[in-house]
Amino acid sequence: MSSLVSIGGARLKVIGLNPQHVSRSSETRLPGRATFRGMDYQKTGKGPHEVYLEAMTVPHILGGLDALGLLQGHHERQDTVRYIRLESRYLGRNLGDVVVRELHVDEDHFHPFTGIGRKVNVEVGLVFVGDTP
Repeated sequence: MSSLVSIGGARLKVIGLNPQHVSRSSETRLPGRATFRGMDYQKTGKGPHEVYLEAMTVPHILGGLDALGLLQGHHERQDTVRYIRLESRYLGRNLGDVVVRELHVDEDHFHPFTGIGRKVNVEVGLVFVGDTP
């Protein structure tokens, strides 16, 4: 099992499109109002829960453009897909349904025969939709 992260059909692997960095953010809406005894806060719900992934590949050696193509397809169609992440002892954990909100692709040092960058960096912004497990 070499898949570290699965976003729909796109598999981010050890060899291929390799995840380098993962960050998560979420917020809770909690407006406050000044009173004579201090502040009064009201819980009004959760804000967006987001995950940002950075991945890298060297396509002429490791491949990985197939996973990038699947990510681009999910992003353009605004598909709701599963976000699964590998944990210890090869346990795949379903973290919930996500939509690819942002996708940035950066290519460096173009290969003269294929026109594809020798190093491809990808940044993916995911937003959770529905209930997260």
